[in-house]
Amino acid sequence: MQAELTSHFDSKIGELQSTLITMNGSISVLSEQVSMMEQRISENQDNLTNIETRVTFLEKENSYLRDKVDDLENRSRSSNLRFLRIPERAEGRDMVEFIQRLIPRLLGADNFPVPPVIERAHRSPTTSRPNAKNGPRPILVKFLNVQDKMKILRLSRDKGDLLFDGVQVYIYPDYSAALLERRRLFDPIKIKLREKNIQYSLRYPASLRISIDGKFTSFRCPKDAEVFLRSLPNGAS
Repeated sequence: MQAELTSHFDSKIGELQSTLITMNGSISVLSEQVSMMEQRISENQDNLTNIETRVTFLEKENSYLRDKVDDLENRSRSSNLRFLRIPERAEGRDMVEFIQRLIPRLLGADNFPVPPVIERAHRSPTTSRPNAKNGPRPILVKFLNVQDKMKILRLSRDKGDLLFDGVQVYIYPDYSAALLERRRLFDPIKIKLREKNIQYSLRYPASLRISIDGKFTSFRCPKDAEVFLRSLPNGAS
């Protein structure tokens, strides 16, 4: 009887030992797989960090290149002006001749004994037909000399209202769409400055210069200008 029990226990112990050996082998395999997965995860994390660093670099480079292209575009427009609200077909068949006659008419013939030299002039292209709702298309004018452009811009600002056949027209610099949007962000603060009779100027490319008691402060960010305006005591001008 004792021999049978011993044999039975030896058999069971052998089975357990065999099972343990199998389990140890499985655990070793799992351990190796876990180690490999941890290594791969570590490598993926390193790769992800490298990719994030690369993306950050590319975003900065892309932003720099966009700014550079926009700057070059605006430099190419440095001799240009936009004439707004000139009725369609008022120019007849020769836009250049029309503009050369229009400028002395708007700004005074005495200021232009010799007509400014215009390289080209045309209506701004559009995909839709001009109508009363959209208003007439702007006229883009490129001058041969930037001095003529600056003179016309200065006289138009000094004179104020410019009338052509009873219609108020406007003359503005010709900026890229991106720069124009940056400058428009200052419109709300400009309204508040005018309400408070505070002198200001919007300088190229897009900075607001405020004059308080003869002291100038410049802002490239509209929010900073808002904070500055709120900090002023009442009656500042």
